[in-house]
Amino acid sequence: MLLDFEDEEGQDDGFATYEPVEPEGLKPPRDSSLFLGHDGVQAQILEIINSGAIPHAMIFSGQKGIGKATFAFRLARYLLKNGVVDTAQDSLFGGGDDLAAPATTLDIPTDDPVFAKVASGGHPDLLVVERQTDPKTGQIKSNLDVQTARKVVPFLRMTSSDGGWRIVIVDDADLMNRNAQNALLKILEEPPQNTLLILVAHRLGAMIPTIRSRCRAVHFQALGETTLSQLLEYEVAQTISSHDRELLGSLTGGSVGMARDIIDTGGLETMRTLLNMWQDWPDFNLVEVHNFANQLSRGKAADNLFDNVEHFFLWMTRVMAFAKAKNTTANTATGDSLPVALRDSESFTNMLSQFDLLKWVELADQTKAHFHRARHSNLDKKQAVLEAFMMWGS
Repeated sequence: MLLDFEDEEGQDDGFATYEPVEPEGLKPPRDSSLFLGHDGVQAQILEIINSGAIPHAMIFSGQKGIGKATFAFRLARYLLKNGVVDTAQDSLFGGGDDLAAPATTLDIPTDDPVFAKVASGGHPDLLVVERQTDPKTGQIKSNLDVQTARKVVPFLRMTSSDGGWRIVIVDDADLMNRNAQNALLKILEEPPQNTLLILVAHRLGAMIPTIRSRCRAVHFQALGETTLSQLLEYEVAQTISSHDRELLGSLTGGSVGMARDIIDTGGLETMRTLLNMWQDWPDFNLVEVHNFANQLSRGKAADNLFDNVEHFFLWMTRVMAFAKAKNTTANTATGDSLPVALRDSESFTNMLSQFDLLKWVELADQTKAHFHRARHSNLDKKQAVLEAFMMWGS
């Protein structure tokens, strides 16, 4: 989504013939020129740019899967293309001369050489720090380790290739352990001129206070239903019904990344099946429940199914508790505050009236604890799902 430095006319840098490919589905953040749903953030960033007071470090915070990393690349491309405007970048919130021509968008053409260099990972002034693959397991590590984080400081202390910006994007920054976060403090305390560190964090509270105090926080709101629907049109080939879009919106809280995971793992079908099974609450059809649980055999498909079952139970208990709180506040006994996917079901409306708010909170906590115990104690997945139904059945 972003930036680009203009080469001198006639100069061939090896990227002049770059032709962006348009694969089906949403592109990875570094390749994406798509911009939907964060107009307020863009306006905020443009105001910062036009004020000539670009900070040395920002934290992009908000729910996972809503476009924070995509926007980070969008901003990086813009700065790398347009070069340094404020040469007196003397403080995190310091002043500077206004831009002669105020920026009105962060867009740059996809055929621009800077776009190509960023997309290919070949721009010399951009470093992307991500979680690494564990060579023993072949899986992405759960944390961003200190060795990876230590790449940031020497990179930002190097001179820009053309006198412009040096930019680092740290994805999943909230997954850095304390040592990794501490490794960034030196560069935050004494930042070189014309450098920008962007920390993409899904949980702002996981960043240590000394990091947060030295960065400008930019919060990203969850995507609205309309924006999520538009993004899903890019993401999947098949048409998604309005009911499924509403269900995905509620299940994910507006995260297109999470919606994509649910679709890719067959989660939509699982959610529909579970919603149908819950029509019998509290007298579940035990044969139907056992047949469903029998699918939890070993293998990746079973892992995906279990993930989606857990997601459903936690979502359902959470929204029921929230709905009860809203009904209690409004002194009503209807299901109007339920998501559409649950509101249309008499079973869920009846459930809402069965328990008071305290009981719903307890049930939500018990359900969360059950699945946490199932995961961390390596309990049989089939048995864990059966027990989850028993917790809620008569």
